[in-house]
Parts: sequence; C-alpha cells; structure tokens
Amino acid sequence: MPTTSRAAIPRHRRRRAAKAPGAIPGRSGVAPPAAAAVAAGQLVVVAMSYQALAASPRLAASAAVVVAVVNVTLMMRLRGNRQISLGSMFLAIYAVFHVGLAPYLIAGVVPDLLTRVTGDPLTWLMSPQITAAVMLVVISMSTYLLGYSLVACWRRSGGRRRVGPPAPDRPATSVMASAGPLLVLLGGLLLLGVVLSEGVGSLGADNYALFRTEQHKPQLAWAFLFLGIGMAVVGSGGSRWWVLAFLPLIVIPLTIGWRSGTIFPLAAFLVAWSRRRQVRVRLWHGAVVLALLSLGSVVRQAREGGPGGFRLADASLNPLDGLAELSATLRTVVVVREWRMVEHQPFAGWDVYWAPVERLVGRLLGLDVTPAALDQRNLSTAFLDRPELGAIGGSPTAEAYRAAGIVGVIVVMALIGAVIAWLDGTRPGSIWEYGVGMIGYVLLVWSRNNFTPVVAQAGLCLTILLVARWVDTQRAMRSDRSSPATDRATPASRARG
Repeated sequence: MPTTSRAAIPRHRRRRAAKAPGAIPGRSGVAPPAAAAVAAGQLVVVAMSYQALAASPRLAASAAVVVAVVNVTLMMRLRGNRQISLGSMFLAIYAVFHVGLAPYLIAGVVPDLLTRVTGDPLTWLMSPQITAAVMLVVISMSTYLLGYSLVACWRRSGGRRRVGPPAPDRPATSVMASAGPLLVLLGGLLLLGVVLSEGVGSLGADNYALFRTEQHKPQLAWAFLFLGIGMAVVGSGGSRWWVLAFLPLIVIPLTIGWRSGTIFPLAAFLVAWSRRRQVRVRLWHGAVVLALLSLGSVVRQAREGGPGGFRLADASLNPLDGLAELSATLRTVVVVREWRMVEHQPFAGWDVYWAPVERLVGRLLGLDVTPAALDQRNLSTAFLDRPELGAIGGSPTAEAYRAAGIVGVIVVMALIGAVIAWLDGTRPGSIWEYGVGMIGYVLLVWSRNNFTPVVAQAGLCLTILLVARWVDTQRAMRSDRSSPATDRATPASRARG
C-alpha cells in the first residue's frame, strides 16, 4: 500500500495534525526528550547547589521563579506552540499557589495584603524553614516535568506514525452531551440552596465566614465537584453557548469569597475546550490574569473585613498582593518541614495515600471506617487539630514530604506528572476523552489540597463515564436491531452482478 509523503499533505492539514492531542511536536513544539533533559538537569543543579540555595531566601525564590517560568513554557510547547493542556494548566496553577510569594522573598519585604490580615499570623513567613520549603517546591516542579516528559517519550516512541490528516471530530455521545449541563445545573442548585439558606443578602465576599461552617461544607463540596466536572464535560462537547449560560453559576462562588469554586471549574473547562479548539496562550491573556489577581486581592480583603468592615475605596488593587495571598499555600510546606526539623516528628509513611482507598472500600463493603475528620493520616485533620493552624489548605508537596521526605516529594510529583501526561495523550474519538477534563478537574484541585478526596472523586468520574458508555452501547444495540438491513454492496459489486 503506498504511503503518503509529507510534501503531498497540505500545510494547513499538517498543522492541524501537529496540534492534535498526543501528536509529535514539529518545529513549533519541544520534543519530550529535550524537556526530560531539562528537568533532569534542573534536579542535578539543585542537588549540587542545594546548600547554597537553601541558605538564602533570595536565591531560593529566584530559583523557584526561573524553574516555574521555564517548566510552564516547556509544558505549553510540548503539545504545540503555546498550547493549553492539562499538563501546563496543572503546573501553572501549582506555581501560582506555591511560588507567588517569590517576588517578596527576593525583595525581602512582607506583602502588604498579608500584613492587613488578622487571622493569618505571619510567623511562618519568618520561619528558618521557608527557604527549604521553597526548594521542595522547586524539586516538585522539576520532578513533575520529568515524570510528564518520560511518559510523553514512551508514548512517542511507541506510537511514531507518519503525519496524516487529522482525525475528524467525534460527535458528542448522547448521554455525555446532556450530562455536562445537568451536572452544572445540579451543582448550581446545590450552591444556590446554600446561598438561599443564608438569605440573598449573604451574597458578598464579606460574608465568607457564613459559608465556612460545618453545616454548609458538605453541600458546598458536592456543589463545586458537580460544577467542576460538569464544566469539563461542557468543554469537551465544544459548545460555547452553554458556557455563557452557566457563567453566572461559576461567578457565584467568587461573590461569596470562595475563589477556588470559580478558578478550578473554569480551568477544567479550558483544558477540555483546548483539546478540541487548540487554545493557545496569547499576550492579552496576561492582562486578564493580572485583572483576576487584582480581583482576587479585593475578594480576600472583603472576606477578611467581614460585614460592614470592608470599603472598596480602601482596597488594594495590587495584583502582586493577590498573587502572594494565593501563594499562602506555601505555608503548608513550611509547617510540615517544621514538624520534621523542629519537632522531630517521624514521617507519616505511605499510609497517607492508602487511607482514602481504605475508607472508600470499607464504606462500599459496609465496614466501620475511621472518618477523615478523625484520621491523623489526613493532612487537613493534622492541621485542624492545631488551633494555631486550622484550615490552611493543603499541598501535594507538603503531603508527600510528610509521608516520606524528599523521596516522597520526588515519587509523588513524578507520578502526578506521569498520570497527567497519560491523560493528555488520550486520543480523541471515544467517550474517554471526557475523562481528561473530568479527572483533570480533580487533579487541578489537588494542586492546592490533599489526597483525601481524590480517590472518591476520580471514582465518581469513572463511574459516570462507564454508565454513559453502557447506556450508549445499549442504545446502539437497540438501534441496530430495529433498523432494516441495508444494501452494503459497492458500486463495483453491483456492476458485476
């Protein structure tokens, strides 16, 4: 069978093929082996100069900025020229939540926004362990890129093919096409139920404390989960009109001071949408990010000021303050480092990651299990048991270091990169493409949370996909049985007859 030469394929079709998920990068992209070499080089440099970097907050923060910028850029070019993917989105969000304080650490000053906050003591910023915590973040970003690149290399070597016409867009399956809007609506109804229980007047970030109670947390958790995976399914379907219809539901979390309820669903939508539309990063996106950081700064000040204690005229609009406030996630890494080096706590071990599986299986079997709120293997539980900490969030780096030190950080972040590379490499054409955005949402939330909900949420996503595939299969079988037999004879065979 003759093969199609590259020169015989129109240029616009070659470009589309190069942009397809899992395609081998061309001139505009970066080859996975090159990215893996860069990541390995970063780890070697960190290992050789660790003592010098960890001795200076300025040097450590500078290294974090360089690694974050270089690695996010490489991640975008691995899938084409400035292409948005789950891999680049995860690393970008991780960097925002862990490296945003770097400009202030380099300058040797405290962010103005954090000095105004009364509920967030600043002692962790002055901790001797903050440089070591920043270096753990640097190692995390390098090993994440290494894990991602190695899987991309493996897929590339195992699936090298001649460039040909891109696969046609697959039609959305009937079940998943309607599941996305239904999931968003379900999440929106749960969210509106919480808001209405406090009264319409509760809308406003200055009433944030009203929604942080134990009464609302379970319902909000389900609301944000359904909003997130629903937006991912909508993005996979390729219809922008659904997004415009659901935009108010995505903005509501921001109005009650719950920024992650807006950030992560929109990020999951962009990841899923980019797999169909090849969304590339543009210069004007930077202006949008700066505006959103300023808005985030205002939201934080409003929710900390409380009802009647916030005036928009007095709010800081500095986007760097908003970035630094988001990067307070770094505090979790500082804390676990202090537990190890100051309090000499032993490592928690890999049971940290087995506990959620044990809980889920036990509940499915009807066994008695230790609730996550009482399980000390859960990082959030360990934080809540200390009044001086409370609900300070989570971090995959902090959790991995608490489990097994630097080895744990390297193993966990490399595995996260490998899993995301596998998801990014999923070829279009089946119902499983919806899972990239859905499970991607779960992983994006993990970038600043702990592992506890990941197992159950990923299991829910897989269950939805399996049920949808089963329903579609049953419909197809009924359709085949009910449709009349068709004449499949070719014109040549009919002519012979």
